Amino acid sequence: MTDTHFPTIEQAVEKFFNEFGFGDEGKRTRLSYRSGANAFLSFIDESEELDRESSISSLPASISTDFNTWLQQASHTGPGRPGDDDISRPAKGYSVSTRRLYLQALARLLYFWRHHNMITFSPEDEIYARKALQIQRSSDDQRSVQTRSDKVPTDFGNVMLKAAYKKLPLPTVAEAKSDNEFRKVRLDTLRARALIHVLRATALRAGDISSLARNDMVMAEQNAGYIKFEIAKTKKSAHIILGNYCFASIEEYLRERNDISPWLFIQHGSSGSPSKKKSVSVADFQRRQRGYGARLGTGTIRKIVIDLAMSAGYDPGKDEFVSTHAFRHWHAQKLIDLGASIDEVQSILGHARSETTKDVYAPEPNIVNIRKWEEDIQSFDIGIM
Repeated sequence: MTDTHFPTIEQAVEKFFNEFGFGDEGKRTRLSYRSGANAFLSFIDESEELDRESSISSLPASISTDFNTWLQQASHTGPGRPGDDDISRPAKGYSVSTRRLYLQALARLLYFWRHHNMITFSPEDEIYARKALQIQRSSDDQRSVQTRSDKVPTDFGNVMLKAAYKKLPLPTVAEAKSDNEFRKVRLDTLRARALIHVLRATALRAGDISSLARNDMVMAEQNAGYIKFEIAKTKKSAHIILGNYCFASIEEYLRERNDISPWLFIQHGSSGSPSKKKSVSVADFQRRQRGYGARLGTGTIRKIVIDLAMSAGYDPGKDEFVSTHAFRHWHAQKLIDLGASIDEVQSILGHARSETTKDVYAPEPNIVNIRKWEEDIQSFDIGIM
């Protein structure tokens, strides 16, 4: 969930470099801190719970410890000789001195963000989180810190889909003050319904949902609902199947739009209608950042989901994890409950590594399947009982 009162993580990093005074050793210190900040953003890129567009206020108190753990395990391509830019160099781990420098850079960033009231946890909270992790470092506890999959309501996907229809009824002509308002409300409602269908069916992140094009849907229809979609975060392919109800919802939304914007989900502007001042092409819509026909931003996608979740009775401020990313957790857990292997879930979600899939979604064995298999193995009756 992006909080409009706070900058995104990436924006907060840039704010630090634009406003922080580096003193007499400014150039060298700035370069060192910039390297540390870039490593921190790479860590955020690989996080299952955060991305660069997450609100800076969503950083947990354990962020320093989590970053340190990542630095100990991550690999990177080290610098080579001048003129070697085109030569591939093997990945290597961060040295102890580099890790210390990057953690110092993050500490400075956190101090700056705290001074500007951007983060909500105190230095004491950081110390408590660090000690808690040191006391209990079992792999299960590590996973519980790094994932919120166990907090996603087990019926989340189904409840949200029902709410999209029960809590978002289509308006009648009599309820609208004007034709434009009638169209705008209908578009917003049909977009929200289609969005929930697609999130539930694809388990894509908000950024990937934003980049879906109408051509993706055409290709899926021609291939019995199947899409092979490249995930922006991992550059791996997600293997997606869209069902008939999902297609029907998308088609209803596109039919109501009746425009040539290439994006699947678009901004509707203030009037809900394309500008009539001049004709626009598909290329114009592709370049457009704001206004009718521009692709829908991740912030709006998250707001639609959170607003609907609250209307469905969920409380995002409590322990329940309800967001666009919650659909991803819910979908993955459903697959695992149905008996899908970790490799199969990885292919569907587009994770870079199967270890990520296992750590986040299946840290415990599937007891239901184990019980079924063992009962089958042990059911052999030799006729002596």
